[in-house]
Amino acid sequence: MCAFQVVETNSIREKMALQDEEGFYHFYIKVHDFESKTFGYLLEIKWKDEEVLLLAPSEALEKIKTALLKRESPGHLLWSILQYEYRVLDTMEEKVEHLQNAALHDISREILRNILRVKKTLFAMHRDYIRVRNRIEAFLDEKTQISGMKESLRDINELIYGVEYLIEETTVAIQLVQNTLSQRINKTMNILTVFATIMMPLTLITGIYGMNFKNMPEITWEYGYYYSLLLMLAVALVMLYYFKKKKLL
Repeated sequence: MCAFQVVETNSIREKMALQDEEGFYHFYIKVHDFESKTFGYLLEIKWKDEEVLLLAPSEALEKIKTALLKRESPGHLLWSILQYEYRVLDTMEEKVEHLQNAALHDISREILRNILRVKKTLFAMHRDYIRVRNRIEAFLDEKTQISGMKESLRDINELIYGVEYLIEETTVAIQLVQNTLSQRINKTMNILTVFATIMMPLTLITGIYGMNFKNMPEITWEYGYYYSLLLMLAVALVMLYYFKKKKLL
């Protein structure tokens, strides 16, 4: 059983070396939080022999305290922190699903802006997870006997696959917005086309009676004006009925 200790600090600087001059090993992981300005907090797991330290800001500790189920080794501590990231991924999945549903009815700039914001967030998470996986693999390559590291590698790979899936789903959400926009444009163009089609025979009628030839009985007829109006109205109604029957309107 290792001696586990939590140290609250806001001054964590990531180092490339796995082990420092004092013999301490260092592992860095970023836990994500949508409410923070930096979208997350950098944590450091530091250990030597049987001594294990978890360095983290107080806000981060408040977020992950319910996830710290295993503390027997640095690898188990890392595994526990990754369980918190599963909750973050579930939250992101709900956001993406909500945006996909909204994209079926909303084509505003706001919905597109929200989709792109979530996609950018997922790319940042993916980058952070890749860095964690690279560090785990570096420790495994060093053949350091750290219990729980293989389990952590399995979980970080699952998180990476989950983020990649959600990135694809945000692309689907963008395509849904584009499809919804195309459908609305097509519907508008369909209405304009029907309106223009109805106006064509009406324009023909007005053109014929606007030629003013002498041998045109309707020009001198007392009810010729009302006749032409009723004729155009009848043509328009017949065409509207036809388009309605064909479900073009």
